[in-house]
Amino acid sequence: NFRAHLEGTAPELWRQCGGELDAFVCAAGTGGTLAGVSRFLKDKDPRIRCYLVDPQGSSLYNKVARGVMYSKVEAEGKRLKNPFDTITEGVGLNRLTANFALAIGETATAAAAAGKTGLSLLSGAFKASDQEAVEMSRYLAREDGIFLGSSSCVNIVGAIKVARALGPGHRVATIACDSGVRHLSKFWNPEYVAKHGLSPVADGLEFLLPQ
Repeated sequence: NFRAHLEGTAPELWRQCGGELDAFVCAAGTGGTLAGVSRFLKDKDPRIRCYLVDPQGSSLYNKVARGVMYSKVEAEGKRLKNPFDTITEGVGLNRLTANFALAIGETATAAAAAGKTGLSLLSGAFKASDQEAVEMSRYLAREDGIFLGSSSCVNIVGAIKVARALGPGHRVATIACDSGVRHLSKFWNPEYVAKHGLSPVADGLEFLLPQ
């Protein structure tokens, strides 16, 4: 997974940006995309900043920001059907994979003991709530005619937060990795979304929360 993105996805992204890029951000499932693309970009230009964006209930944000695999939902004991408390699918995790360990400079064995074996490829992490992901999906469909799934919308929430943090004049890239066609029964189902109190109400991007 890591190598596929290191040798395939990342060079394609680099070519599309014409070698001009300030930051990259994406969510992590196994972490292969984030680790592979970040490794390639940092090798091309160490000044490029790479970030994680993490859905609610996942522990990876705290791993990057605080060095601890922990999420508030772990203490609450309240879960949806997913392994953690979110309606997004395909991203977020409550364990450290070998791929993600590469992104943060740990080996799979050292990760268990929290032993650092190298420098992290990541400059930081951002959060994306379910409400932000749902609102973003409807905003993109309405304003740009793009029909995306939950993972893509988490990524784009992250891209906007990174862009706002860096300020004007920076080029930020992410990946639209899934179509809304694969999310019709939940993420794009009005009844399912309403059941979880996530019905979209925003007209613009006012739904984006401060980091």
